Amino acid sequence: MSALTTDLDLKVPVIAAPMAGGASTPALVAAASRAGGLGFLAAGYKTPQALSDQIDAVRAEGVSFGVNVFAPNPVPVDVDAYRAYTRAIQVDADRYGITLADGEPVEDDDYFEDKIDLLLASPVPVVSFTFGFPTPGVIKALRAAGSLVVLTVTSEAEALLAVDAGADLLVVQSSAAGGHSGTLTPL
Repeated sequence: MSALTTDLDLKVPVIAAPMAGGASTPALVAAASRAGGLGFLAAGYKTPQALSDQIDAVRAEGVSFGVNVFAPNPVPVDVDAYRAYTRAIQVDADRYGITLADGEPVEDDDYFEDKIDLLLASPVPVVSFTFGFPTPGVIKALRAAGSLVVLTVTSEAEALLAVDAGADLLVVQSSAAGGHSGTLTPL
């Protein structure tokens, strides 16, 4: 066994990845952990209350687990690029009777601060982040609360930034992982 499997109390070196949108249910997370691996709840697209309820459900199973959080967008949406993109795909959207909005893009932080407050008030064993990094203060606070902090990276440069930010572990992800990558920048 490695230090990683020992620290996370893994019997097998398998981590059930978080899948936002509903697939990572408390039952799936608990089953992965009972099988000797580590299951992750996906906080993405959930309200803080829904996340809290799922954390409570997994805790009731008495297993180790993690929670994955979408980091705030590190690169604000470029309005001109957004409009150019909507014009470019409108032809495809027309085939399905979809009219794309002409309005401004909307930035959504997915209740980031509220979810961090929840995870600090009621710490979980592991907290991971994708699509960017939280501030060093958030990482430090989560670690002080007893959570291992995992940052998702897609390049060597991002890995070095993650280590400098205080990550305990890294998830190295490519565009083939789940149909998306955890990239910090659209470039």
